[in-house]
Amino acid sequence: MSNLDQARVASRSAETTRAALIKAATSVFAEYGYDGGSVRLITQRAMANQAAVNYHFGGKDGLYREVLIAATKTFEQDSFLCPEELDARSPEEALRLYLHQFLLPLVKRDRVSRYLRIFAWESVRPSEAFNAFIMASPPRIFQLAERVVKRFLPEEAPAETVTFATLWLAHQPMFFVRDAERLARAPFALKFDEASLERLVDTLAGFSLRGLGNL
Repeated sequence: MSNLDQARVASRSAETTRAALIKAATSVFAEYGYDGGSVRLITQRAMANQAAVNYHFGGKDGLYREVLIAATKTFEQDSFLCPEELDARSPEEALRLYLHQFLLPLVKRDRVSRYLRIFAWESVRPSEAFNAFIMASPPRIFQLAERVVKRFLPEEAPAETVTFATLWLAHQPMFFVRDAERLARAPFALKFDEASLERLVDTLAGFSLRGLGNL
């Protein structure tokens, strides 16, 4: 094998390892959050050594940032909830659609759902790595929540009121997404399926409408 062929094989191997680490990290951070997601568990799932994390990402923070970048790109490219679709609906319908989309991780386990669970963890225990990331690139979750909230507020509403309402709405579905496993056990014993998802959307939408309507 020539030196050029050896270099190509090494490059492909490095790219494969890097991709495997990002995929494993996404799964681990979705399950345990940033604090609970250990590098050891990530490398075990990726079948890589811990030195590979430092080599490719400079450490855990760098790896987490790559996961957040991938999440942001997915939210933008996949358009699982686009602003135009929200604007085309009535305020009440836009609110229901927002809640429905962000509660989907309760019944789905796709890539978008894992990203949403990571953001749900950060809503309770924000990491320094996440704070640094959102300073440069605000998550789409909050941008869409703000878009929905503004449909209910007068144009002259103070910026602080918009911010408070946006944060409040964005956190409504996150609790259920983050703690789904715990809520499925006693004493709650909740079962999350398509039917229960719709009931949860109805309930949260009702609470939200009463709250937003009194601002």
